[in-house]
Amino acid sequence: MSRRELLRLEAENERARNFSAHVMPPCSGKSVLPVSDDYDYLRRGFFNRLVSVFSVGVFRLVGLFVGPFCRFKIEGKKNLKGVKGAILTSNHVSIADCILIRRAVGRRKLKITVAEFNNRRGVFGGLLRAGGTVPIGKTLPTMRHLNAAIGEFLSRGELVLFYPEGSLWWCYEKPRPLIEGAFLSAARNGVPVIPMFYTFKTRKLRRDGTPKKSFTLHIGEPILPNPDAPLREEAERLAGRVWEFNKGTYERVYGKELEYD
Repeated sequence: MSRRELLRLEAENERARNFSAHVMPPCSGKSVLPVSDDYDYLRRGFFNRLVSVFSVGVFRLVGLFVGPFCRFKIEGKKNLKGVKGAILTSNHVSIADCILIRRAVGRRKLKITVAEFNNRRGVFGGLLRAGGTVPIGKTLPTMRHLNAAIGEFLSRGELVLFYPEGSLWWCYEKPRPLIEGAFLSAARNGVPVIPMFYTFKTRKLRRDGTPKKSFTLHIGEPILPNPDAPLREEAERLAGRVWEFNKGTYERVYGKELEYD
């Protein structure tokens, strides 16, 4: 799909307030590896751990090239200092944005939640899983299994990245409404949420008329959960705080109030 078509679909879904729509066609059929109820999220065994070390190294190496290509900058990296075991949230604006986030968090272990249709078969899919992708299944047993695995990751001091807007919109500047899953995980496990939000600056126009942009990742201060609050109420509060960060960052960087077409 062309960039111009992506921008057209994003504008169309913005007008319809269909903010979680998949403007990029998701993978389907035989290219997708279904998530079973006994999916091995923890990647047990020496061989799996060895492949994971290799794959993470590959993606870090790729980040060394993607960063300069995107003119990548980080604002607020100090907010990651001393953090162990946390939920990260970010707007989903590029197939490479998770690579840039991995670069931002440095040597900290990072897991990246993805939709089941992004759990691909083949060598590439295997590298993604070894590199930290955590597919979200559709059945209740799978979700329970996933929640237990996320709890284990967090207890080991790892970071777990969620895209709570629910879908990828290429270089879309505005914040979109948030889905509660990330915030339920934070409240359930008693760990902070660290909001992240990408903004862009147009460098030049491509031959097709679409903008070529530089990326800046803004990292907010950790938002601590209240362990005494009811689970869903606390998840709602955390989501509200992240929304305030996203909206505030957008308005500060672009110098205008958030309005949708």
